[in-house]
Amino acid sequence: MPKKDGHTHTQFSHHGTTEPLSAYLSHAVSQGFSDYTVTEHAPLPGAFLAQFTGPVDARDHSAMHEDELAQYCQLVDQLQDEFQSQLTIHRGFEVDFLVGFEQDTRQFLDKMADWTDEIVISVHFMPNKAGQLAPIDYTPEVLAAAFPEIVTAPQAVFARYFDTVQQSLDFAKTLSHPTKIRIGHLTLIRKYQKYFELPVFNHENLLKITTILNDMKSAGCELDFNSAGLRKPYNGEPYPTASIARQAVQLGIPLVYGSDAHQVADQGQDYDILENILNQPLDN
Repeated sequence: MPKKDGHTHTQFSHHGTTEPLSAYLSHAVSQGFSDYTVTEHAPLPGAFLAQFTGPVDARDHSAMHEDELAQYCQLVDQLQDEFQSQLTIHRGFEVDFLVGFEQDTRQFLDKMADWTDEIVISVHFMPNKAGQLAPIDYTPEVLAAAFPEIVTAPQAVFARYFDTVQQSLDFAKTLSHPTKIRIGHLTLIRKYQKYFELPVFNHENLLKITTILNDMKSAGCELDFNSAGLRKPYNGEPYPTASIARQAVQLGIPLVYGSDAHQVADQGQDYDILENILNQPLDN
């Protein structure tokens, strides 16, 4: 992997620290990174926020607010200039794929196309059986309330998640501007695997993953190799898991390390562990 951090956050995330972006960048330089993509959570569509029935904190603190967008872009531009001799900084967003709000997302990306170098498309919310878009990574309790099958039929929840990821990839393939696209934390649905004692993916879900990877290869998408799961007390694995990451490499999909840092201390965390995973044989 290139020494690049392709999934990072800022003081605008509303669920991290208030440390300035400049501190993240200085830390990246000290860790020997040559490339850095700033991917703050893009503002969520107003129509989605208006109908959201989950926790108020998840509604209000999952992403940058619309009225902060100009300030965010100005800050990234300024620091791109200030750090140009030390670090190649790419301008971007982490964009939530929201079923039913594809047109809102497309309008945002079209509006920001000239400014944006790279995006990470992620699934943090997916439809439950009632048709409500519910957060999957807020707390174990919220996940179980929205998707009680996580306890009784976890493979069904995995399948629903990968179907939603497939939809996000299908959406990504329709974007017309030349922004570099990565699929974010492909196995985020396992965030609470120790809490729920989740099983490994069954054959059906492994086939869904293989289809996603093949489609990513055909579409020219990159894969976010995300270290955040290693830091989560109920997880302990990267996103995606090691075997899936090596499968992606075998298919020729570019993997880009992502710290998913929401505080300066997490920037660059476990880069060596993820690099070592990719150096192991596929069947390990």
